[in-house]
Amino acid sequence: MRSSDSAKARHTFKPSMKLGQRFAWGCQVWLLACMNLYAQDLPQFREHVISMELKYGYQLVAADLSKDGRKDLIAVDEAATEVVWFENRHPAWERHVLINNVPRPLNADCWDIDTDGVPEVVLAYRFESDPQKSVGSVVLLKSGDDVRQPWTTREIDRVPTAHRVRWIDPEGNGKKVLLVAPLVGTKYPPAYDDPVPIYLYRPGEWKRETLCTDPRGVLHAIYPVSWDSGAQQQLLTACYIGLHRIELNSGKCVVTPISKGDPRPWPTCGSSEVRMGYLGKNRFLAAIEPWHGNQLVVYLPDGESWKRLVIEDKMDNGHALAVGDLNGDRNDEIVCGFRGKGCRLSMYQAADSSGERWRNAVLDDGGIAAADCIVGDFTSDGKPDIACIGASTHNVKLYENLGR
Repeated sequence: MRSSDSAKARHTFKPSMKLGQRFAWGCQVWLLACMNLYAQDLPQFREHVISMELKYGYQLVAADLSKDGRKDLIAVDEAATEVVWFENRHPAWERHVLINNVPRPLNADCWDIDTDGVPEVVLAYRFESDPQKSVGSVVLLKSGDDVRQPWTTREIDRVPTAHRVRWIDPEGNGKKVLLVAPLVGTKYPPAYDDPVPIYLYRPGEWKRETLCTDPRGVLHAIYPVSWDSGAQQQLLTACYIGLHRIELNSGKCVVTPISKGDPRPWPTCGSSEVRMGYLGKNRFLAAIEPWHGNQLVVYLPDGESWKRLVIEDKMDNGHALAVGDLNGDRNDEIVCGFRGKGCRLSMYQAADSSGERWRNAVLDDGGIAAADCIVGDFTSDGKPDIACIGASTHNVKLYENLGR
């Protein structure tokens, strides 16, 4: 459904049942959710529907585009031909068009290159899984005097199956570079061991450099992290052959294997998404496995290796993953969702500091086909909230953290 003018400016919700029925049903769901979350020492959440008018949501990007100190949301809708953003006027959200005439948009990321206070946006669109059919346009978007008007574009490159774009500070000097990762290499369908490149671009030059070709098969995730909590960032990757950490050391790319991911034979092998979190001072990794898989996996340090712990195995097309300290106890929770049949968004909490046992609470049962989620303070109250974009449910939601 296309957005109407009347729906552009405000928090939207379109009921599919009578008001009385919806109220009674909502009260029951709210009561059960509160009981469930309270029992597990997790905060309560209030749901806000930001939009119900996407075609097939894929990615959310949080950035302050309006220079008011609040994080806005860019919604990448892979079935649309425009990219929109929602200005954070909590509890209302105002819809704006970032760019038109961009068929099959898939991924975006933000960084303020010119330090004018408004981040530039890199967008990958014209995506297809087959490199012979995919243009893979990568463009730089810049705002004019009015950020609420469509932005100007500059093409950076064309990378068939361009699937992930991320800004990263590999040297810790504040000078970020752009990474572009295609989904596959040159073959489709890809074999288990087909190399997939990751490309690097320096702002101003925009010349393609090959960072590495170590990922194999399907490269689904590249995720910048500060591995040792310093200024220098490293890159976590998830592909058919598992999880790796990539860093630039004296200008050279160093690739460190972490895990082979799901140990089953190809094609049900490897990893799909990865995030890093902490339990106190102890690092852990959260991953969805295998590609678009059914498992939520926690990796715990075990000497020089990592212990693999499956904490969920009943997802259908797992895709959304985030970590964050939702209750202020200095231990990160995991937020994970799937977009297939019986779609669900859930939170997972370590039962103790070892990370050996986890318990979960359902945040949204069937209301969002979770394709991507973000943990961040969107209400400016100091508590981390959760934003999520839905695929077949066509929606964007905010789950406001009300505290414990």
